[in-house]
Amino acid sequence: MIDRIETWLARAMEMAAMAMMVALIGVIGYSVLARQVLRISAAWTEEVGSGLLMWMAMLGAAAVWSRRGHITIDVLPRRLPPRPRWLLAIALELAALLLFAVILWGAASMMQVSANNHTTALRISLSWLYLALVVGIGAMIAFSLLHLWRLMRHGPAFTEETWNTSSSSSD
Repeated sequence: MIDRIETWLARAMEMAAMAMMVALIGVIGYSVLARQVLRISAAWTEEVGSGLLMWMAMLGAAAVWSRRGHITIDVLPRRLPPRPRWLLAIALELAALLLFAVILWGAASMMQVSANNHTTALRISLSWLYLALVVGIGAMIAFSLLHLWRLMRHGPAFTEETWNTSSSSSD
């Protein structure tokens, strides 16, 4: 059940990020059209584009984190026996959680500090931009906790499929 919820949530974030990318392309396209063809200024496009980019990046990063799709350097884990590999995976997950906690704390602090600061053209609170960090990093924390729970529950065998050394082309 938890796996299905995680998959659904990650997929929803991925779909939202894709929709935001389409919207971002539309906003940038309109900005270029307005400036170059219509000879009008559309100051709001920069603000909307920045917001879309921030939200798209954070939701997309969280979705990719849920399935462990970010780029990794796996030279060491591939060469370790199962138990040390498992311990390394736990240590790395705990380090990631610590990093995410620091980022989340900073983003939440920035939301508070910037609550009364607004964008120039649309007068939107800058807290909405920092909320993207809070949501994205919060999701990454949840996905990391789930991954850590799986690591603890399944033991060293869980890392066997993650770091399958037989698939390495350099061995």
